[in-house]
Amino acid sequence: MRALTHSLVTAAVAALTLSAAASPAAAQWQIESKDGASSIKFGVLVQPQAELLETTDQEATSTNLFVRRLRLVVGGALGEHWSFFFETDSPNLGKTSPNSGAGTPGLKDQGDLYVQDAYVTYSQSQAFKVDAGMIMLPHSRHGTQSAATLLAVDYAPYTFLDSGPGGERVGRDYGVQLRGYPAGQRLEYRLAVSQGVRGPEARNPLRVTGRAVYYPFGAETGFFYGGTFQGTKRQLGVGGGFDMQEDAHIYSADFFFETPLLANRQGFTVQFNWMRYDGGAFLPALPKQDAFLVEAGYHVWKHRLTPFVQYQARTFASAAMPSQNAFQAGVAWWLAGHQRNLKFSAGRLHTDGLPDRTQALVQLQLFYF
Repeated sequence: MRALTHSLVTAAVAALTLSAAASPAAAQWQIESKDGASSIKFGVLVQPQAELLETTDQEATSTNLFVRRLRLVVGGALGEHWSFFFETDSPNLGKTSPNSGAGTPGLKDQGDLYVQDAYVTYSQSQAFKVDAGMIMLPHSRHGTQSAATLLAVDYAPYTFLDSGPGGERVGRDYGVQLRGYPAGQRLEYRLAVSQGVRGPEARNPLRVTGRAVYYPFGAETGFFYGGTFQGTKRQLGVGGGFDMQEDAHIYSADFFFETPLLANRQGFTVQFNWMRYDGGAFLPALPKQDAFLVEAGYHVWKHRLTPFVQYQARTFASAAMPSQNAFQAGVAWWLAGHQRNLKFSAGRLHTDGLPDRTQALVQLQLFYF
């Protein structure tokens, strides 16, 4: 426990030092055509992170100082109807696997720079848009949120369980998506057709993913959803989705609510996500299971400080497979909203039949786009 406390204090001091040294961003990095109809802009996302995780034998603490995400971002518009977005990622740069049984124990991740998102969008109107390229599949709200706008330190660990068996890259696949916000932007629809698992000679049928959302106060019209607006915006979305290829399927239901409180001096955010995974005979590596996420935050100090909690769980249809859950409680310090913030959380990881493990995270985020 003494070693855990000492490591945690060291990580927190390092993160605070980095946050104090970071200066506010200036003007946007953007180039426009002379007529202003076309533009290109550049951005970056950097998330230095410290992780302290109790070992499975509960006799020591795994300690990691690494870069959770390093992304280069490019986007822009080509005339009135066309836009594009492209970003790379190198996740978990410098991290050593904290779990026993790693291929090379103690080896630090040397980085793998790859394309994370790459798509073009045609917008006829708010009611009809087409996205084409490498896109985030819309089978849940939490799984379609931007990593730069999350409420907690990271995504729930059971949000992208289909990525490995489905041949995706953190929820992304190659395809085309129809998207729109009809009924005065009170509704949203997304319908995507993507590669999925192609199989021998690429004979498998394509993967179909869809989503519908009701927004009584007006829709979020960006490609990615926000994880929080730090309590500055009233937003309510009730949605559901599906994902199918052969007999493999995913169903989801989700709820997101955020509102300012006390004459806009404070605010509240809550999110619920349920996902039913079932790979069937087509994807046997994705057994039938339910995954849940509940997270909430209360925004104080003029929306600059947010205590939050996050609970995630997965239960399998087969009694032979152990259920898992994880709980984190922490605080986010919004130095400059999502552009620059510092987050800390601590909690417990549980797997049936194994000892619980304590985990603590400290993350600094620098984001500009």
